[in-house]
Amino acid sequence: MTLAHDTDRIESERLIFRRIDQTDFEFFVRIHADPMVARYLGRGRVRSIEETHALLESFYETYERLELGPLAVVRKADGILIGRCGLCDMALEVNTTSGRMPRVWFQRSQVPLDSNVIFEQELGYTLDRHYWGQGYASEAAACVFEYASSTMPFRSIVSVIHPDNAASIKIAKRCGARHDNTVLLMGQEFLRFIWPGHIAWQSGTRL
Repeated sequence: MTLAHDTDRIESERLIFRRIDQTDFEFFVRIHADPMVARYLGRGRVRSIEETHALLESFYETYERLELGPLAVVRKADGILIGRCGLCDMALEVNTTSGRMPRVWFQRSQVPLDSNVIFEQELGYTLDRHYWGQGYASEAAACVFEYASSTMPFRSIVSVIHPDNAASIKIAKRCGARHDNTVLLMGQEFLRFIWPGHIAWQSGTRL
């Protein structure tokens, strides 16, 4: 799970992580409408207000049903919401025919009935671009990973990253994640990284 039921927040050196709530809606509407933020997410296009509302509703549902979901990332220094980071449920297609790329889905309802899948936990993040390049993404990913891997019996934690997203690939590698294969998400190719059993986090990473 992302946060235990008796835990309302976790913290890193500069960040606070809490569950996303209705008061965060306008923030996510704004960053989802930013083409620079959206370009490596899903189909690579901006989301409408209605799509953002549906996405946040899916987060609330997975909090309750699966005890998973992204967390709001808040900067300690001034209490500003700067993005989200957390674990999501992901179905990975296995035992595919030779030469066919495995598919992944983030909605269990979208998995074809005849597909053979396993479920993994995917670590991802999205930050307001005004806070890129200041080390917050690395710090958030490391904190969420360490909390989850030390408190929850997950089979594996993975990340799927667009092959052109050089900054996120660098973060994953710096944290010790290894590239395992390439998968299809919404018809597009993404790199699937597997996170290690633990990481030696170094503060000051500027990614």
